[in-house]
Amino acid sequence: MISSRTRDELPGVHSPALPLLLLPLLLSAAPAPVSPGPVSPALPGPVRVAILSDFNGPYGSTSYPPALGRSVARIVNDWRPDAVLSAGDLIAGQKASLTDAQVRAMWAAFDRDVRVPLNRAGIPFAFTPGNHDAALPRDRREARTYWEAHPPALTFVDRADFPFRSSFTLGGGTVFVATLDAAGPVVDAGQRAWLAAQLASAPARAAGIRLVLGHLPLSGVSEGKNRAGEVIRDAGPLRQVMQEGRVLAYISGHHAAYYPGRLGTPGQLGTPGQLNAAGQPGGLNVLASGGIGGRDYVGHPGTAHSTVTLLTLHPAAGRATFQTVDADTGQPVQTSSLPTRLEGLGGTLNRVNDFR
Repeated sequence: MISSRTRDELPGVHSPALPLLLLPLLLSAAPAPVSPGPVSPALPGPVRVAILSDFNGPYGSTSYPPALGRSVARIVNDWRPDAVLSAGDLIAGQKASLTDAQVRAMWAAFDRDVRVPLNRAGIPFAFTPGNHDAALPRDRREARTYWEAHPPALTFVDRADFPFRSSFTLGGGTVFVATLDAAGPVVDAGQRAWLAAQLASAPARAAGIRLVLGHLPLSGVSEGKNRAGEVIRDAGPLRQVMQEGRVLAYISGHHAAYYPGRLGTPGQLGTPGQLNAAGQPGGLNVLASGGIGGRDYVGHPGTAHSTVTLLTLHPAAGRATFQTVDADTGQPVQTSSLPTRLEGLGGTLNRVNDFR
């Protein structure tokens, strides 16, 4: 039995108050926690876009070549890009004798074979209209009706004149794209002013990469189309707007011949947007997007092939790489297999292995 002495006074029995008295001393001797340093913002990842253009059939056709179906399947099942960019000629219009019903039937065929499969896969289809889509007043009316009913799921910056021209961003704002109404050879001062304003906008300045999409090219690419009326007329001022706006590449269609190049003579191949030693704009990257049913290159007979391309954009580096396949055979198209230079109407194109 414990006597009247308290437990604190018994030999070998420790007071519970002692650890409490020592706790402040122990805490003061413990090392201070190390605070983490500033976290660097993550660099933007790559943005992948498929390039698919000029796949219309004969006038009035409501069916497409088998290579188009294979290309759409490759995009949906294998590549799964962030978007498809098309330089136009989606249907086979531009013939006055076609009826309104025939034009609507062609858009219905496009919807069935292209837009719907992509839409189901969550891949938006962004485009610029081609001459077979929007050259005649009736064709433009029907194109507007169709696209207003089926707008692509894009982050638009300017869609006041959609579907003929617009601007939007991809990759959470890391890529800026402007589309021109270039279904014909004239891109007038009004369009150039609009493009300059788009490229000077806050979304464009915030993007690591800026692209411009138009149907007609700045310079001839294919033998059958290397003539006046088939390239943009007096393209110098338009080219200057793009270079001053730090555009990485102009993507075009119409000539159905795939070619990644730099527009300008070797002495002009400076950084886009900068002036060369002569005080003139340096070279501009261009991507002739090819098509389903290709054409020979200017001065190179027997070189035609159908193509579809995966363009990988690297906004943090301001650079783009490309992977292209023959749409008929599925075999890779090596850049080294293309002509090193094309001398087309509008200027010399020098082949490049990437865009930077």
